[in-house]
Amino acid sequence: ATGGRDGLAEVVRAAEAQGLELAVIAAGQTVANESATGDDLRDRVREIVQADGLSPVLVVPAIETEIDDARGTIALSAALGGLAPIVYAALGGRTQGIAFDPPASKQRYLSNIFEALLSAVRNPIVTALARPFNIGQFPAPLPPSQMPRSALTDLAAAMDENGVAFELSNRMHWWFPELSVEEFIGEYAALVSVFSERNVKFVVSSAARSAGAVGNLGFVLRLMEEAGVERSQVIDLPRMIRSGRAGD
Repeated sequence: ATGGRDGLAEVVRAAEAQGLELAVIAAGQTVANESATGDDLRDRVREIVQADGLSPVLVVPAIETEIDDARGTIALSAALGGLAPIVYAALGGRTQGIAFDPPASKQRYLSNIFEALLSAVRNPIVTALARPFNIGQFPAPLPPSQMPRSALTDLAAAMDENGVAFELSNRMHWWFPELSVEEFIGEYAALVSVFSERNVKFVVSSAARSAGAVGNLGFVLRLMEEAGVERSQVIDLPRMIRSGRAGD
């Protein structure tokens, strides 16, 4: 779950009502000036940790950081990234050269996308890519079928080598309104299968923007079936978090 219409208490209560074992709550970091965001992130993570102590659900803080530019610059420091066990990196509305001021050349645009994602994957603080290839509502949208397979393969190899997971988001279809849901599932599943075939691990997310959407993974399950992603390829987050805490 991420920031949305409902507060943290409502989201955690919804996770409990759904019978979930774990709820990952992502705090966003998008401003390059660390001093402007550090205190906010610390406060948000502290709030999530406190919620964990009040709920039978395992409530885990995560941080989502926006990729700043086509070079894959991430403003989040290692110190701030260390506040949470999961750090997502994502293309966002202010990613220079992709979402903002994209090049006119399609080839250069594709190069920007893959350079940014490869750099993020190689950043040691990043544990997962959020919403990979969420470019369908950017000024220069390209459908998943336009992503070169060779570049996808290189990115998958880098993700496997660096232990960075691929997020399967239940809201991913929202990013491509020009495609029907069936068209999008077909195209995106073909893309996801490249990563599945190369041993990349996955994390699943409801990407809930309201308490009512917590635990909704219907689209993700359809996508996994179409892409041939096995449950064994999805990271067992409760086990990972608990084992990490046991080692502290």
